[in-house]
Amino acid sequence: MCALLYARCAGRRLVQNSQWLQRLCVKNQIKGYRVLAIETSCDDACVTLMDRYSPDEAPKVVDERKVTLDSASAGGVVPTDAANHNRKNISKLVNQMIIDNKWGSAETKPDLVCATRGPGMVGSLAGGYQLACGLSIAWQVPLVGVNHMLGHLMVVRMESNGKEPQYPFLSLLVSGGHTMCVLSHSLTHHEILVDTVDIAAGDALDKCGRELGISGNMIGREVEKLLDQHREEWGKPVEIMVKEPMLNQWDRKDSLQYSFASFNSQVKNTLKKFYSSEIPQDETIKARLLFRFQQTIFQHMISKIKLAIKIHKLDVKNFICSGGVSSNLYLRKMLKDQLGPAGIENFYFPEPRLCTDNATMIGWAGIELYEQGYTTDIGTTVIRKWPITKLLELEGWERKPNNL
Repeated sequence: MCALLYARCAGRRLVQNSQWLQRLCVKNQIKGYRVLAIETSCDDACVTLMDRYSPDEAPKVVDERKVTLDSASAGGVVPTDAANHNRKNISKLVNQMIIDNKWGSAETKPDLVCATRGPGMVGSLAGGYQLACGLSIAWQVPLVGVNHMLGHLMVVRMESNGKEPQYPFLSLLVSGGHTMCVLSHSLTHHEILVDTVDIAAGDALDKCGRELGISGNMIGREVEKLLDQHREEWGKPVEIMVKEPMLNQWDRKDSLQYSFASFNSQVKNTLKKFYSSEIPQDETIKARLLFRFQQTIFQHMISKIKLAIKIHKLDVKNFICSGGVSSNLYLRKMLKDQLGPAGIENFYFPEPRLCTDNATMIGWAGIELYEQGYTTDIGTTVIRKWPITKLLELEGWERKPNNL
């Protein structure tokens, strides 16, 4: 009897010690978490589910989906159409992804919601951000309102789990809505070295393409497709009136600014002078014209980056090119060929699917912010203009030492 009682007591102590050890392990282990990310800054309704299963490895992209407004017939994005598109589709996308991936139960629900808060078109932003606020309340999980530009900047760091590129690094953010050269000192400290005074480079490329008869929902991609089919025409002589802006003294030659608005009029002047205002029907001639305009637009961006490096005496080894236009392979080649001799050693480009607007970049930027202790109050609203240089000046941030 005594032996049996002793065995029972020893067994109870063994179980108790095992339970204590398990609690100790759990206490000292960083918990993995699930992330739902939403991006609706323009004409794309985007959702991504991410599993941050380990702090030492890149998160797993469980599912990502996008529905883009067809604006080809409208000749560009109409803000009211984009807003209606996002409000109509974003809730459906989120609901279907949650169902398909079985993330709806109390055990599998997302632990963090990230959504684009700005900059962008207010009507489009509101559809996704308000949904994110509602889900944060319903699930009782934190919310991170992400700056759209920060998403583009940070997405290349996801593959290395935030280790590369190291700070400081230089970036060219280029798309249909923005073109700027940025010097990043840390996750929350960014300096714009060159910004556009009028339209973005992607917008200029689209306008040139339309003037030369290119149609479709994504003009830039259609232009690149045509040029790829006629690579032998690249650089061949063609009658054209095109010059890089801001090369003359009266153009403020040493100004750290971009200007792309003139390219549209340069296309029209070329067609008027050499082609009687008619669009050339010969595909090879059209390819030569498109190549020259594209090349000059790209050169304008690179010339100003080189000027910024010179004026600021930058000693930066890492360079990122991100945004919709960054998927252009010829732009990537020009950047490497010309910035390599200027001191840049390492070039980083997102995967093609992550160049255009997407929710994965918002999820990763949200993860980086969250793990540095940043969350957003659910009483906040979207904002049309939110300079990346004033990332933390926007009201609504809440800060803890860390959220791990």
